[in-house]
Amino acid sequence: MEVEKHFEYKEEDITTSGSSEEEQTHRLEENALHMETQGIHPVPEDQRTHTRMFDNFTMWFSVNTTLANLSIGALAIPVYGLGFWDSFACILVFNAIAVAPGAFFVTFGPRYGMRQMIITRFSFGKYGGIIAALANVLVCLGWSVINSILGAQLLTSVSNGRLPVWAAIILLSFITVIIAMLGYRIVHHYERFSWIPMWIIFFIILGVSCHHMELTPIESSGATEAGNFLSFAASVVGYNPGWVTCAADYSVNQPPTFKKRIVFVLAFLGSYIPSVLLQTLGVGVTSALATNAAWQAAYDGNGIGGLIGATLEPLGGFGKFLLVVLALGIVACNIPNGYSVSLSFQIISTSMVKIPQWCWTLVGCVIYTLIACFGADHFSDILENFLLILAYYAAPYTIIVLVEHIVFRNHGKSYNLEAWNDQRNLPIGVAAVGSLFIGFGVAMVGMNQLWFVGPVAKQIGAYGGDIGFELAIGASFISYLALRPIERRIFGR
Repeated sequence: MEVEKHFEYKEEDITTSGSSEEEQTHRLEENALHMETQGIHPVPEDQRTHTRMFDNFTMWFSVNTTLANLSIGALAIPVYGLGFWDSFACILVFNAIAVAPGAFFVTFGPRYGMRQMIITRFSFGKYGGIIAALANVLVCLGWSVINSILGAQLLTSVSNGRLPVWAAIILLSFITVIIAMLGYRIVHHYERFSWIPMWIIFFIILGVSCHHMELTPIESSGATEAGNFLSFAASVVGYNPGWVTCAADYSVNQPPTFKKRIVFVLAFLGSYIPSVLLQTLGVGVTSALATNAAWQAAYDGNGIGGLIGATLEPLGGFGKFLLVVLALGIVACNIPNGYSVSLSFQIISTSMVKIPQWCWTLVGCVIYTLIACFGADHFSDILENFLLILAYYAAPYTIIVLVEHIVFRNHGKSYNLEAWNDQRNLPIGVAAVGSLFIGFGVAMVGMNQLWFVGPVAKQIGAYGGDIGFELAIGASFISYLALRPIERRIFGR
């Protein structure tokens, strides 16, 4: 079946074959409360009315214009012991590598009218896709935890400790969940403008902090430098791949007439530009810690949020106002997490599809809010370890879906889209799931974590070097190329 042809799905394909009363309730929810009820079902071409192509830029530009991105760069000097210029080179190169797959997956939305986790079924199968959906739940919840803690640290800094971190987390989560529950249209409307005040603030931070920055040379050399560089690269790569598992969710209502190359470029630049600029700003701000005792004390006491508060302290009350706006900017990054986690919940079980999408958004919000409240005191460790583990999962997932699309589906021209919910016509998923675990397993030997250092990672420098995601890419690529033809030969699909 040519994917460019009009796509229709039959009523029996829909797993939510509830009663007419249930369907009427869903319609009332969407009409009266303006809450989306499309769920995981494909969107027919005649219902794809999202015609703002430039939203593919603003969506990802806003999502990545966040303090979380700055905090990635802030790991380079205090955690990995790098200098400014080698950190900048790492940011420049590895962000391009990390952003490209997600931008490519964004083009799947207009082309197929399907959610990212539904597209995943064409390589993982219906039941193997449950594993990918569970992993995506962890990704979305994990990033929501990180973002919530960051924003809460800022609000706590503004209040001089009078507002507890846990209370700030609850406040940010409440704002986020209200917008995320309203669905695709409202999410795009919010992200279309949310980047504007954020960039004004980031440029102000640059202005007040630039004369404190130390563009210092690296202190280490040789294998130790290489190990630290590779570990920081893994953290950089671990940020943007978090979006590959939900990329098509935010272009699914766009018409197939959109040119794929333009959509790709818009999505790529929307992610790449803010990632490079903000991570570089994070390196620059933390470069001043060695010579600025007040900033070091703020960083030690309240993390990156405290450090940003210290940079804006000379601005007085206006600086505190900027911190509040900056903290609220976390909402723009958490909204997609809350929206996509609801779709992944619905893929886990057919019974979950019967529960409205907004309910799962609410459930996800409650879960990550509780985790964030209890994990707020260990933010740096959570960030460093979560980013690296994410890279170990996202790398094999990306390779598997790309290889299936390019090699086995003739660049996407041979998908049987009508089989999206029919396990009899979907792959068994053994090759994909097997390659995913092989990739993750091989990554372990190159892992450089606080709780485990792989045998290969130990050989790189005095402190080890993380090459887990590179090994995961190679292992999953080779294994899927070998296993998928065998699966097709045995099962015929």
